[in-house]
Amino acid sequence: MSNAIIEVNQLRKSFGSNEILKGIDLEIKQGEKVVIIGPSGSGKSTFLRCLNCLEIPTNGTVKVHGDYFIKPGERFNEKHVAALRTEVGMVFQRFNLFPTMTAIENVMAAQIKIRKKSKEAARETAEIYLRKVGLAERMNHYPSQLSGGQQQRVAIARALAMEPKAMLFDEATSGLDPELIGEVLNVVRELAKEGMTMVLVTHEMNFAEEVGDRIIFMDGGVIVEEGPPKEFFHNPKHNRTREFLQKVEH
Repeated sequence: MSNAIIEVNQLRKSFGSNEILKGIDLEIKQGEKVVIIGPSGSGKSTFLRCLNCLEIPTNGTVKVHGDYFIKPGERFNEKHVAALRTEVGMVFQRFNLFPTMTAIENVMAAQIKIRKKSKEAARETAEIYLRKVGLAERMNHYPSQLSGGQQQRVAIARALAMEPKAMLFDEATSGLDPELIGEVLNVVRELAKEGMTMVLVTHEMNFAEEVGDRIIFMDGGVIVEEGPPKEFFHNPKHNRTREFLQKVEH
């Protein structure tokens, strides 16, 4: 039996006649940090969205802890999808916070609605994770009163509060001003040290090399190359990988 926490087999996704993912096979082990890089339009974000049921694959399967998360022909209802998303948390480029809720209320909301926690239990968990991301003094602030970096950290706390088996980060720093990127990356570094299973799409190459256990390069809807960070960045095997790395800062 595989020791992978996430198993992806022949994952395909098309929008009309446009096939974005062309048969992705990937296993992610418990505690592994997998970083996905590649040019715009290569299918990176679509792949993450399939792992979180935000997009339903055209074909292929996804298993989480050995159970089918997604399988061909399965019909999804809102309740089923919500339950699946509790297993795999996701942090987006856009924070998607409720503007009329404070930071702590944003972190409580899904716990109450999906996990069916009491308000007291949800508040207690929310406080733990807001402290974890360094926002103990900002719990009662509204999103409009927070910087972009602080809003993104609220979004991370919200995902963590659901206690998922794995976390997905879809270019979580690309919408931030340069001086705010570091505070979000520091939170991700801490999660990595604690052994959280993570799949990260990023343009931050130095960060990818620092945090990743494995780097995956996608282009044209397929995995072109993968390997340990040092080997990947300093001795890439595929010409397309070399071309890409020459064009990005590292």
